[in-house]
Amino acid sequence: MSYYISPAKNLNELSSFLERINKENTSHIGYCGEKKKEISNTLSTDFSDIAIEKSFVVAYDKDNIVGALGFDIDVESRSAEVWGPFVKNGQSFFRIANDLWQVLETTIPFILEEYLFYVNEKNTFARKFIENNNGVENGYHLILRADKNSLTDGQDIHIKTYDSTFHKSFSALHSLAFPNTYYSSDQILSRMSEDNRLLIIHYNYEIKGYVYVEANPLHGEGTIEYIAVSPVFRGQGIATKLMKAALHHLFSYEGMAEIKLSVEANNNAAIALYTASGFQVKHKLIAYKKVK
Repeated sequence: MSYYISPAKNLNELSSFLERINKENTSHIGYCGEKKKEISNTLSTDFSDIAIEKSFVVAYDKDNIVGALGFDIDVESRSAEVWGPFVKNGQSFFRIANDLWQVLETTIPFILEEYLFYVNEKNTFARKFIENNNGVENGYHLILRADKNSLTDGQDIHIKTYDSTFHKSFSALHSLAFPNTYYSSDQILSRMSEDNRLLIIHYNYEIKGYVYVEANPLHGEGTIEYIAVSPVFRGQGIATKLMKAALHHLFSYEGMAEIKLSVEANNNAAIALYTASGFQVKHKLIAYKKVK
């Protein structure tokens, strides 16, 4: 097969290709979405610290896409989350994957120090490619999903929406549960809105547990950002009630089809909580790291 490699000619066309190929376990990459709208939005607005023309390359057979590879680059750390290699139907996989990699590495205007991969365990071609290029296994993860059919119970009457009465209790629990995290308690409170909810279960003025969720109805996306239960109140089923409340909120939006979570495969406590709340295993992924 003859082909040539260039930057993507059309992001809409590339998004369609990635949607089709990433739905299959045998070619699935965890960093890449599975819906065209989600993929297109990421590529257009939130992919890499450098221009898409220098961080994504595509293999074309005439005008048809047969392969693709992207580096979602963090300039400060000189690292990249790797989208791919994707090769259509596995045909000439290693030849196309190697060519894509060599072209993309020479296109980037500096040297990357670290490459991170997130690969479905059934994606044997990509796993072999990574291992052949000195990538090392760095952990196992599960992608769990829940849909509206998971909601079998009504809203728990003990779930309340946060108000300022609980500021001190919430701040203390969040700092205890997540001492080095991306959102502080004050940042969470500043992000609250009709879509972004902080839900709590409390006893008098003390929070027993909380869950913070964010919804993006425009793109049909929802995330459960944080969930925590005070050590004093564990073993009472509070986390399960909070998870179900979070799902009720997210699935109240008409366009919200499913919610996905990533969890380490050996985190049995978290997996038990999520499955009790209606989540099921969708993908088993292997993390790899390649260091220069």
